[in-house]
Amino acid sequence: MILKDYLDVALKIESKGYEVYSKLAEEFDGEISELFRTLALQEREHGIIFKKMFEKYEEKEIGKDRDDEERLGYLSSFAELSIFPKLSTDKKPANLREALDMAIAVEKDSILFYGDLLKFFPEDDDALERIIDEEKKHMIELIKSYK
Repeated sequence: MILKDYLDVALKIESKGYEVYSKLAEEFDGEISELFRTLALQEREHGIIFKKMFEKYEEKEIGKDRDDEERLGYLSSFAELSIFPKLSTDKKPANLREALDMAIAVEKDSILFYGDLLKFFPEDDDALERIIDEEKKHMIELIKSYK
């Protein structure tokens, strides 16, 4: 396996996140619209970071031992079965609570995905850790919006 394959998945997560949050910003008004617009822009910024990482680690091979292969298989399945269905733009949330629930679930799942992917990066590259921290901040902002 090559690391760029998983960075490609991460890039797709951020791209779909941008798309979904942009649509949600149009669906709602006021502060919540602004929150979704801000999240969309931050997801776009994460995509730019992943593109740079993609170029940097284009040829880095990973998953040479059995544990790594299992983890990578799990990551692929997790993204396909858990993250991408929630980011479907075909399904419009019925109300704000449903939109927030979906957004929180996607942020949580992204944190889990990126956290498991972190193992495959050199310790001196903290780009993915910064994205994970920002995804956590997104969750906090979304949870605050319940009030």
